[in-house]
Amino acid sequence: MEAVKIRESIYWTGVKDWNLEEFHGYKTPNGSTYNSYLILDEKIALIDGAKHYLSHQNIARVKSVIDFSKIDYIIVNHVEMDHSGNIPELVKLAPQATIVTNSAGKMALEAHFDTEGWNFQIIKTGDVLSLGKRNLTFVTTPLLHWPDSMMTYCPEEKILFSNDGFGQHYCANTIWVKEAPFDIVCNEAKSYYANILYPYGMQAQKALNTASELNLDIEMIATGHGCIWEGKEEVSWILNSYAKWASAQNDGSAVVVYDTMWGATAKLAETITSVFEDAGIRVVKRSLSNKHIAEVMTDILEAKYVVIGTPTLNNELFPRVAAFVTYLKGLAPKNKKGFAFASYGWKPGVVNKIQAVMEELKWDTIAPFEEKYTPKSDVLEKLKEHTKTIFD
Repeated sequence: MEAVKIRESIYWTGVKDWNLEEFHGYKTPNGSTYNSYLILDEKIALIDGAKHYLSHQNIARVKSVIDFSKIDYIIVNHVEMDHSGNIPELVKLAPQATIVTNSAGKMALEAHFDTEGWNFQIIKTGDVLSLGKRNLTFVTTPLLHWPDSMMTYCPEEKILFSNDGFGQHYCANTIWVKEAPFDIVCNEAKSYYANILYPYGMQAQKALNTASELNLDIEMIATGHGCIWEGKEEVSWILNSYAKWASAQNDGSAVVVYDTMWGATAKLAETITSVFEDAGIRVVKRSLSNKHIAEVMTDILEAKYVVIGTPTLNNELFPRVAAFVTYLKGLAPKNKKGFAFASYGWKPGVVNKIQAVMEELKWDTIAPFEEKYTPKSDVLEKLKEHTKTIFD
């Protein structure tokens, strides 16, 4: 397994996880990568590791360029196991190397591994590590998405080694965005933000502001997952997208998400969808029986309206809806308008559990709507009029 040169004396030494189907509870149909980078200079630095079960790939790619005994620094941008799982193995191969991370990173490494005998260098935002011809500037990005998260910037090459920021869970025959289907990469980047970084919009905005304050001139974003963004057009697209997503901007669209038992809730969902369509609003209708919650969250990221429906089962939310609402609450999307709807057999009220989550998220809501058994035409007309009040 050979390393891939991304700049003169800078290599991708990451691994490809083609078989990954789920990550953090969300669907990853295109697998993922765990990217690691090697910089050869007067001092040699390895940036990030990989998942433990793919460590052999990471090690082989490093060895295709240089022996581990020559590595001076192992930079740990993030201690989550997909990036640090093989750090103990790398330290055994390069015991002379200094582990460069921030204080939270050191504490996390000590919590996960036996770090006795490890050499640490603790950094903070703005600190600079000289490799010789090149320098590395560090930007701590706490809670984007772990307390230890940070990014590493090389001004001479204008490369930002961004770890989890700006990445995608996407595995391909290439490591470059420019050589992959751009629409797929962009959707995977959107899905990544929606399903992992969504709760951390404030932290994402802070990271973008810090990059601006430090005058980081970025021509390449070497991510921790997926493909590398290269060139002003690609870099601008992902930076501008993060700025939009982090500020909770919406595109005016609508998402109607529901599950159904005997078809009653599906009829309500279809009626609500028709109201948005008739109003000229782009809308998608997602049944949780055939759409994964991760796909729905990707739809919700840029939507203005979100309407959620459930049948009643044993006086509770339908199981897939309950799972979705729990997932939604944790990701905490802001600045949405919506309402809940439900069907029931003999006891009403379960709809209020969805409505309560919307209100907890501080969404702009209208009253919930529920109907007993199969809705008749007059009920569907009432639902249409009710739905229209969301535009007020």
